[in-house]
Amino acid sequence: MQLSALTHKLAIRLLAGLLPLSIVIGATVSARQPVTPLPPVPVPHRDLVKGQNPLPAPALAQPDKGDKNGNSAERYPETGPELSLGECIAIALERQPSLKATKESAAATEAGYKALANFGTAETLFSPDLDIRKQQAKRGLMATSAEYQKLHNEVVQDVTRLYYTAVYAKQQLQLAERLVVRIDFQIGVGEETLKKVPAKDLEGFNLLKLQMMKNGLFEAKKLQVTARVGRQKSLAGLREVMAVDARTFPFQVKDKELPMMRQTAALTKDQVVELALERRPELVQAAAGVDAFRLEVYAQAKIPFKRVAPTLASGADLHAKEIPPANRGTEYRPGGIIPEMPTQLVGSKYDRVCRAMAFARRAEAVYDKAHNLIIVEAETAFLDFDHASDRLTLSDQQFKLSKELQKQADDVAELTKAKDQLVQSAVVAAKAQSDYIEAVYQYLLALAALERVTAGGIRPSFPDR
Repeated sequence: MQLSALTHKLAIRLLAGLLPLSIVIGATVSARQPVTPLPPVPVPHRDLVKGQNPLPAPALAQPDKGDKNGNSAERYPETGPELSLGECIAIALERQPSLKATKESAAATEAGYKALANFGTAETLFSPDLDIRKQQAKRGLMATSAEYQKLHNEVVQDVTRLYYTAVYAKQQLQLAERLVVRIDFQIGVGEETLKKVPAKDLEGFNLLKLQMMKNGLFEAKKLQVTARVGRQKSLAGLREVMAVDARTFPFQVKDKELPMMRQTAALTKDQVVELALERRPELVQAAAGVDAFRLEVYAQAKIPFKRVAPTLASGADLHAKEIPPANRGTEYRPGGIIPEMPTQLVGSKYDRVCRAMAFARRAEAVYDKAHNLIIVEAETAFLDFDHASDRLTLSDQQFKLSKELQKQADDVAELTKAKDQLVQSAVVAAKAQSDYIEAVYQYLLALAALERVTAGGIRPSFPDR
């Protein structure tokens, strides 16, 4: 029996994933920019990504030497060489134990296939199903290759996500530190003002508002703590994916700010779905399974007299693959199906063939379910990207407006008696910049997800990758 047209077509598409990819998303990093100049406005979300200036890291009002409470980024010093995103991905692909395990599984499958291939015609007298088992072994090779490609895609996304999460947390930490310095300074000015200026000349500024300013200072310090811990957690996750230890392999993330990405080609939901269906290795796995289970029907028909006959499951654990469960909570996510096949079938040849046919039909349902899950995942990934694009544009416009408000407040800072208003304007500006940084971060994550969902059909050219 020849390899089915469906499996053959999907196998070619899987191999095509190793060739140059169709839709490219690029970015470049220019010289480091101070915080005052604004990043360029993102283009409309349906043009696919070209290089732009990086998102500037907020400049600190003074070096971070720790505040009066001893809070400082130096609590978790980072040492070692600086690694780019591309270097982190390369290390992860070389060292990740999951990839190594999948390679060994593929080697074991290949060894099993070679062992079957060594049997000649004479052995078919004792094992009439031998030729069928050889064809099933070929499908097994295709499935293990697809499993490796699937895991490869996931590792690339994991590294990208954690790498930029670490950069994002660092920028948020710097922004929080800048805000803490500014509020702390205004509190000092407010305290001096209350001592020296008569209450009637203070434009409503009083001790209560001073206490509210101090409360805002504590809120800003809590943001510092959150960002600092977030940075360390993301670095810990990144080290795990790269399979390195901080004690024996210390390193630092090279990027100091999130890159701005620009679209260079139109992108639609239908394009994303089509690329996913053409290139996803999960469909190759499912199609190979359908072929192998159909072949089991023929294999059982080749064994005429046995009352107990082994099946393809006697040499493989069909339940070893990870199937994400359904989630019907706040975020709905449909679950997958796993194939079923006992290690042996019992009964007459007719009975065994009938049971094998039922399991083969279940394998076809597994393929259909995988097909549908890939479609909904591709549509969701596109919608997330679409949302992130729109949010990025709006956040940039809001950030510009907040900078204007901050400048106006700074221009009249010496004349303003109500110092709490200066703190309010600083908080508004800081929140707008924080939202903008987060919008860039979510946009990058959406791009990384599109790359995995389309199995490289959309390839963002992240800097230094």
